[in-house]
Amino acid sequence: MLAAIAVLLGVAIPFAPVTASDPVVSWPQAGKLPSSTVVPLSPPRPLSLHATIPCAALRAVGNGDVLRTVPAGASPATGLAVTAAAGRVSVLAAGTPVLDEPIPADGCDYRIAATATGLSITRDSAPVANFPDLPVPSVAALITAAEGMPQAGGLAVVLHTDDRYNSQPNGLKTLLLWAHLIALGATLVLAWRHWGPVRIPRARPRWADLVVGVTATSWVLLGPVQYDDAWYVLMSRNAGASGYLGNYVYMFNATENPFVLSQYLMQFWGRLGEFSLWWLRLLPLAYGLITWVALRRLLTTTLGRTAGNPWVPWALGLAFLAWWLPYGMTLRPEPLILCLTAVTMLLAETARRRESIPAAAAATLVAALALSCSPSGLVAWAPLAPALPWLWRWLRDRSWKSRSVAGLTVVATGTAIVPVAFADATFGDVLEATKVHRWYYGSFAWYEEWRHIDTLMSGPWALRLPVLMTLGVGLLVALGRGRRAAPGTVRWLMLSSAVVTALAMAFLALSPTKWVLHFGALAAPAIVLLTTALLRSPLPRTTGAVASIAGAGVLIAVAAAGFSGPNIWKPFSDRGQSFGNHLPPSLSKIELSMTAPHIGDVFLRDAKLWVGLAVAIAAFGLWRRRRRLGVLLRPERGVLIATALLLVIGMFAVFAYAPFRQAPGWTVASGGFEFATTGRTAGLADHVQVLADADVQPPAPAEPAVVRGDFVTTSPLPVPPSAPGAVWHSRTTPPTGKGALVTGWYPVPATGDGTHVTVPVLGEGLTAHRLEVQADTPSGVVGLPLTPDAALGARHWQELAVALPQPARAIRVVAEQRGPWLAVGEPRLTKIRPVTTVTDGQTVFADQLSAMLWPDIDHAEVAHGMTNPPTVRVSAAEHIDPGVLSNSTFTDWGGNFATSAQTATYVRMASALPGGPETAPWGTVDRIVYDFPTRQVDFGFRHHDRAGWTRLPTLAGEEYIGRKYTG
Repeated sequence: MLAAIAVLLGVAIPFAPVTASDPVVSWPQAGKLPSSTVVPLSPPRPLSLHATIPCAALRAVGNGDVLRTVPAGASPATGLAVTAAAGRVSVLAAGTPVLDEPIPADGCDYRIAATATGLSITRDSAPVANFPDLPVPSVAALITAAEGMPQAGGLAVVLHTDDRYNSQPNGLKTLLLWAHLIALGATLVLAWRHWGPVRIPRARPRWADLVVGVTATSWVLLGPVQYDDAWYVLMSRNAGASGYLGNYVYMFNATENPFVLSQYLMQFWGRLGEFSLWWLRLLPLAYGLITWVALRRLLTTTLGRTAGNPWVPWALGLAFLAWWLPYGMTLRPEPLILCLTAVTMLLAETARRRESIPAAAAATLVAALALSCSPSGLVAWAPLAPALPWLWRWLRDRSWKSRSVAGLTVVATGTAIVPVAFADATFGDVLEATKVHRWYYGSFAWYEEWRHIDTLMSGPWALRLPVLMTLGVGLLVALGRGRRAAPGTVRWLMLSSAVVTALAMAFLALSPTKWVLHFGALAAPAIVLLTTALLRSPLPRTTGAVASIAGAGVLIAVAAAGFSGPNIWKPFSDRGQSFGNHLPPSLSKIELSMTAPHIGDVFLRDAKLWVGLAVAIAAFGLWRRRRRLGVLLRPERGVLIATALLLVIGMFAVFAYAPFRQAPGWTVASGGFEFATTGRTAGLADHVQVLADADVQPPAPAEPAVVRGDFVTTSPLPVPPSAPGAVWHSRTTPPTGKGALVTGWYPVPATGDGTHVTVPVLGEGLTAHRLEVQADTPSGVVGLPLTPDAALGARHWQELAVALPQPARAIRVVAEQRGPWLAVGEPRLTKIRPVTTVTDGQTVFADQLSAMLWPDIDHAEVAHGMTNPPTVRVSAAEHIDPGVLSNSTFTDWGGNFATSAQTATYVRMASALPGGPETAPWGTVDRIVYDFPTRQVDFGFRHHDRAGWTRLPTLAGEEYIGRKYTG
């Protein structure tokens, strides 16, 4: 009865009503006249928009935009523009002209209402336009040319932002959740009492336990940073502000439900340690150690007395570390999936051996929790498949009542996913979020699993090897299956773990994304399979010479292919790495091949090396056989052992050596050591330096600047200046492409503290222009060329710096235009300062590659249907694809900061992560200035109940942002 109740409650909870958030934005602020302000919504279209446009404001403006919701340079197909021109009013909404008529002479008001049912316009309550199918216009700012005009007193906008995923269980749903947990707990207790407790043998402590524990713990400091680590940190960290776990970077912060368990745990743990990388890594360490204990007890349960062989824990340790070192120390969900899968395997094997319904129910519960971590958590269900035969036999021999009770008990435990996945989400939320994920992000079908292998073979050597070893061993097990093995033997465990691994790989193929890091979810059954292959050959003893040679050939190919991978670990973990030249922005195939692991001139990918090892092992075995001593090691097993040992030893060696090779420069390991010894969590903030203003600046020059050509223009630059002071530019109509600027001489203070001269530069085709700082010294005028970065856009100032010659009496800037336009700001004296000079007290955006290395900054939030516009941006670099670094502002992927970027101008500061040998560029620091003050609006927060099956207008579709579906 309790089990049936738990099942019914589990089905009902996703459809139960929730209390949903309904934020309201009012502009202008109470008691103030309208003034332009940045209001960066995310999602960009509010659920509704109501605007009041006084005719008096239209007449006062005369010619201009009385109201715009996106800047003039943004896509006209998304926003709302109400324009007065030549005595007429026109309204453009979402790219559609909806009104064009003379402005009435009386004191009228236009009212625009945009909702899910369309857009309508009334004039003094009389309908003048109606467009039922028009979407609500998007909002990045509220801009008016009527700013400061008394006639604009009635101009107003009220927005209901789209905060659809921010909900809390109401009274009914809370009651259902508690009732479900009580029913599920009581079901497990009664099952335990009815069918007897589950007893699992303990594994005797061995030296291998200590070695594995120490190695895994050291990996908290030494292990590489994975590409998505910061991504999951950002999602967990922002959940405290947004009220739910959403995709902080893009997809308009769509909820991650139902795949949220690992992030819930990270959110809780991160709050205790300020979301520092090394603090958060204690979570995957705990998952890894639990996995180790579970696998040790699994082998004890399965192998019985054979598990007492002293080589068994060492073989398990080698297999465990071969998977753990490349895949285990990540902040993605895979380490928790690995842990839960290992526990599922232990419980499923215990259930098989003892035909225990409570153990089967517990295994189902744990597998369900694994699925709440990620779609790849489906692999945790693979160990349950071998339990089906005994469960069928058990049910066949019982009464219908026993069958019903047992079946309901197992099914009820599967509903353990419900309170995790749907506690603060609804069925409608999950359906919509799934649609959004598929629309804005590349999804692949199960039959495109080759893409997983493609990403694997383009990655580092240590990520390749454990997967290739598992595939190789699995192939040999399939080819040499032979006769049925007796349960409790190594051969039986090899066959059963091969089946579970194959099923897990099939389940992984169902994952809609195909990144290499997903392979970490397969590790639990793969570790057991490798362990058995390290203990005995995957080929039967009766295998002939030809089959043995073929088996050795397979594993030789695995070793050669695995060790062919580059030893390149981005982001941030490539500093100090061995093998080849890691500095160029792009490596040729030959240069990339030189970064593969090697000792001197001997590359571990050389197949001749492995053939020689196999031949030597075979010869040694033949020598022992002739003396009737027995063959200790067959070639295929010897190659596998050597590959695993070189993987574990090699990976530990390169990452342990890297911080010494890079010393005294910063590395992930040195940062971890600093965290462990001092408890400081600041990460990169303690080490990055910037060129910021010196305390003493030069006075204004006595003579004016000399300008020629396009620089003579008097039109304002349509981009905010990078800093206070004069700005000269050549953006004029029509352009000639020619111009010159020579500023006056700026006296250098004799008692100043400046060490560099920094000049802000902006424009198009910057590398074509001639730019230099000239310094007046006792030995004459010295020219110091400035070299801009051509990759930055026309809304991205660059602060170009040169060392200040000593002694210098005065400085000036000389610019010669040789192509498109150019803008130059006043020279400033700067000096090296900590990056905290820029970040302290500011709202900072740290990107999805580096955020966990900036734990102490005030992170920009995505909450209540809008973003908190950052004033500083810190990003990774290391020659990483710029498209990856711009995910958050990429409109076509639903970047959450795309709307704020429409009104933002960036100022790239000179920065460095000093110390040690030369490295690839560490990253960037940008100040951000906006066209208008940010979020000068009033906020109101309302709430309403919403049914669990309700779906709001979809965010996924070409009509939402104009992006076509790409799959």
